[in-house]
Amino acid sequence: MSGTVSRLHLIAVAVIVLLLGIQSWQPAPSEAESTVRGEGYQAVIRRTGFGIPHVLATSIGGVGFGQGWAYAEDRFCDLADQVIKIRSQRSRWFGPGAGNSNLATDLGYLALGLTKRAESQARTLSGDPRALLDGYVAGYNAFLARTGRANVPGWCAGQAWLGPITVVDLLAYQRDIAISASGRYMLAAAALAQPPMPTRTRGSLVIGADVVADDLRRLGRQDAGSDSVPGSNGWALGADRSESRQGMLLANPHFPWQGELRFWEVQLTVPGKLNVYGAALGGVPGVQIGFNQWVAWTHTVATGYRFTMYAVDLVPDRPTWYVVDGRKEPMTSSTVTVSVDWGDGHPRPLTRTLWSTRYGPVLDLTALQPGLGWTRTRATTYRDANLDNGQIMQQWLEIGQARDVSGVRQAIARQQGIPWVNTIAADNRGDAWYADASATPNLKPATIATWRQNPLAPLNGSVSENSWVDEAGARSPGLIPFAKQPQLRRRDYVFNANDSYWLANRRHLLTGFSPLQGQEKVPVSPRTRQNVRLIDPVVAHSRANRFTLDRLGRTVLSGQALTSDLLTSSVVAACRAQGNRPVVVDGAPVVVAPACAALAQWDRRFTVASQGAVLWRETIRAVVATHPDALTEAGPLFGIGFDPDNPGVTPRGPAADPAPLLAGLARAQLRLRSLGYGPEVALGLVQHTIAGDERIAVPGANDEVGILNVVGYTSEPGTSREQVMDGGVPQPGSDLTDRGYVVNVGTSFLMVVGYTAHGPVARAVLTFGQSADSASAHFFDQTHLFGRGQLRECRFSEAAIAADPQLTVTFVGG
Repeated sequence: MSGTVSRLHLIAVAVIVLLLGIQSWQPAPSEAESTVRGEGYQAVIRRTGFGIPHVLATSIGGVGFGQGWAYAEDRFCDLADQVIKIRSQRSRWFGPGAGNSNLATDLGYLALGLTKRAESQARTLSGDPRALLDGYVAGYNAFLARTGRANVPGWCAGQAWLGPITVVDLLAYQRDIAISASGRYMLAAAALAQPPMPTRTRGSLVIGADVVADDLRRLGRQDAGSDSVPGSNGWALGADRSESRQGMLLANPHFPWQGELRFWEVQLTVPGKLNVYGAALGGVPGVQIGFNQWVAWTHTVATGYRFTMYAVDLVPDRPTWYVVDGRKEPMTSSTVTVSVDWGDGHPRPLTRTLWSTRYGPVLDLTALQPGLGWTRTRATTYRDANLDNGQIMQQWLEIGQARDVSGVRQAIARQQGIPWVNTIAADNRGDAWYADASATPNLKPATIATWRQNPLAPLNGSVSENSWVDEAGARSPGLIPFAKQPQLRRRDYVFNANDSYWLANRRHLLTGFSPLQGQEKVPVSPRTRQNVRLIDPVVAHSRANRFTLDRLGRTVLSGQALTSDLLTSSVVAACRAQGNRPVVVDGAPVVVAPACAALAQWDRRFTVASQGAVLWRETIRAVVATHPDALTEAGPLFGIGFDPDNPGVTPRGPAADPAPLLAGLARAQLRLRSLGYGPEVALGLVQHTIAGDERIAVPGANDEVGILNVVGYTSEPGTSREQVMDGGVPQPGSDLTDRGYVVNVGTSFLMVVGYTAHGPVARAVLTFGQSADSASAHFFDQTHLFGRGQLRECRFSEAAIAADPQLTVTFVGG
């Protein structure tokens, strides 16, 4: 009891000091409290269990200061590294890079002009957004000044390139986040583009063709459902699906566990003005996925396109002039200089001229296709829907202050700053709302018909009819206005799992929207179908029509998967019929009886203890490798094909011929045997993440099996220079490696929120922990919770914060 009283007293003192502005009062530092001084701001950073910061201030600037400071304590290097990148200084500090890759990004960012756009924005930004940003920058810099470059936490400690950041840096970086589904993949192509000249070769700069090609291949994968591409599940439950008859939310983003895109958990409180809890990205003050007293929201990566490619005809013998509707137009040019350390420790300037059309930067896409280079007759260029998106921070600040789903909708309508995600929200009134408000090009029907043939192929930019259409109400000229984008409000549920807006609710399909926002009446992924099976009471045949918070939390962590639930029984039956007769695969006879026995005793889930989960995952992968449409059409897995009038539950039924599945099972058994695993090996013995020297078993599987809890591995979790964990040597036709399944991407910030008569109740797990510093107690400490399938309390109220037994308090400001 005395401990609780002491903590309550500590919180009370902190609040009184802030609200009364008693700047001269300073508590004596102890294990539970300490004081840090910085000019012009005041904030209290209260950390509860697992290191979660709750920032309290009397002003927006003060809470920004506290957020910037607390983020720097946990993730200093993530943002510092990105600032060097966005300043086009990687070649200065790290050399030109393999294939001049650093030069490519340095010059590419200058071609896109993010910093110039940020400088212009900084001159006009005002009010709460400016105060929040100024405070964040000041807090981050104050932490650096107090800690010193040599002692910052994390992988970058002591590096010569560390230094203070600016408001312009963060505004430019926020635009970089905005173009991460578009322009970020054009950087090398923009840097390389030079006009053909008769008397000399194409410039002196050589950028490796693989650098350009890799970027473009990654762009192509954005719509391919790859496990290494950020995705998410998001549910909003209304009164008809919630036991409390108030709204509930499931947030399950699948984001990297390493690099700059790691989510970071925080609560920000300015009494009477802001009180928001959730997850944020570094460099973006505020909360991007979270909740307040009245409404909760989450996001999922949308399927649409954020750019269009163009080709323009050039004026004969004048390669920097082009033609539109028969009229000649000059390209614009800018001469830029970057510093490059060529290996001798003495950076030297490199100057280059970059070119743009009315659409955007000129690109050299020769690495993708020879005809897409800058020739004497044509040049390739592109237009980006998010290049002018300077509303990132303002958008989420306004969402965080909304009082219901209507308020969230109004905030998005005002700012239209959502770059490339769907929005799913639920409120304490029992309303659920979905929208795909992602920035999307607005094209005429005839141009759309051409675009549909190949969305990555250049449109004819010499015909103005193919230009974007300006329409009233859009955030920027040429975008689809928010009022004309897909939206749905319900009292039962809305959801998204990275398929298009079309299937946000099985009873109310959204149709008639631009295909640049997504496709309609097409097969959906196994994961989307599993979402439908779990959220829709008719499909689930569930007596428990309403969700409790406990049930909502178990939904993701149960380990259930579509393919195992629907197909395991038929495979086991086929196995029994097969007996000991061998299955011939690739010319080799395989007796699958051991694999059949493993599947017969498997719990059909993907928890760390599940024996048979690895075998099933490899079986599905083997089938899809030989039958690419197996998961979306009738064939080797399902007997009844996709029905656009019954999405979410088709294809269905076992295939008439079990031979392809038995062949997949045989290949899976051989693959496991080649790595020393038996067919009954438990998932936790194969699938793990690496935290320092510790190997931690984690649950989940890849997207193909149809599971909500997606985990996987990527060698490129972001653009950070942080060392990426070793995923091992991949096995042909599998994501198994000689190290098993190594995980560094997937379920990241898993949160469930429910509204009650007493306010919001929330539980969460940040799967990789709050700190990126391997020396911190909060480096991967929550991964053990995730491995056990557990969520922890999100302490939102003052009483809950005060009652935390691990509470510490730091006063920052002066």
